[in-house]
Formats: sequence, C-alpha cells, structure tokens
Amino acid sequence: MKKKIVFIGNSIVNGFPLSRGKSFPGLIRARVKEGSVPFRADVINKGANGETTAQIVERFVRDVLVHEPAAVFFLSGTNDFIYREATPREAFAHMEAMAGQALARGIVPVYMTPLFVDSAKATRMWMAGTGIDYEEVNARIEEFTALLCSSDRPLIDTGAAFRQYAEEVGEEAYLDGVHPTAEGYRFLAETTADWISRNADILHLEES
Repeated sequence: MKKKIVFIGNSIVNGFPLSRGKSFPGLIRARVKEGSVPFRADVINKGANGETTAQIVERFVRDVLVHEPAAVFFLSGTNDFIYREATPREAFAHMEAMAGQALARGIVPVYMTPLFVDSAKATRMWMAGTGIDYEEVNARIEEFTALLCSSDRPLIDTGAAFRQYAEEVGEEAYLDGVHPTAEGYRFLAETTADWISRNADILHLEES
C-alpha cells in the first residue's frame, strides 16, 4: 500500500484559477501514476483559496492528521500579509504548532517558502483598488521566509526558486501578480518533485 503525502495551504496549493489536476500537487500525482518519478506516494491536495495560516490550523486535524500521511507539506502565509491577519512571527507560530502536531503522530513536516508577488502586476490585477501595498506584502514574506529557513524542519525554498524562475521568464511567471501561470505551476511541480526524489528516505517513501 502506497504511503500518503499531503499538501496543505492556500490557493497556490489548490492551483487557482486552474483545475486541481493542473495544480502542482496534481501534476506531481500524475507523475507518480505514470512512474516518471523515483518514489511512490498517494498525493493529496488540501489547498483552499484565500486561507490564512490560522484557518489552516483550524482544519489541520481533519484535512491532514486523519489521513495519517508519511509527510505533510505546508505552503502558506501570503494571505496573512495581504489581509493583514497576522505578523510573520504569528504566522510562523501557526506553522510550528501544526508541525508539532505532525511530529507527534510520526508525520514528517516539510515547509515550503511562499512565493514573492510581482508587486506591479498584482497592484493592477489582484484585488485592484483595495489599497494593498504589495511591496509591504513582499517585505513580510521575506521576514516569514527567514523564520521558516531558520527552523530545523525540512524545507523547500520554493520562494527563492520561483523568484529566479520569474526573473528568467518575466511576465510568463505570474497570471495576476500573485498566482502562477500554468507554466509556473509546472515549474513548482518539477521543483517539488525533484526535492522529494532527493529526500524520499527522510519521508519514508518507497521507490517506484
């Protein structure tokens, strides 16, 4: 029986505005089914549009712990700062609380750093006219990322990887300044699948 891995977080985990199959967890799931990655796992997507870290805490038991996965991957934080619901330290405390619950059940918690936003494009295209300062959002993402990177949890620095990708492809990276394009989601899937392939042993996954 294949072990499970759960991805939990916001709309970027969910794959907004695309279908679940085109989300990065969905693309990883497809690669597992076709046998193009060196690990076996039942990939579960528990992303939800618009959610903050506090909201993810509220559903963590029913959406992660009940599945008894081998590992849980967290990608969240951006909405905390867009909606000003939490400081970076408060968001990090929420992540640590969930990681602690996971570890207590023998589940490996893996942090994924949030994507920086394209502030100019987001100002034009995402919640335009609401007065969101996306430069401030990026500053908070950077502080939150530093906290994640300073922890002793396994970590995928998706924020740094996607920033480099965006520098290379320009406008093609972001659909609206916040969410990736279909090509951007494929990049996240490749980055994440490669990390899992290199770290399958610490996640206790079987080889394909």
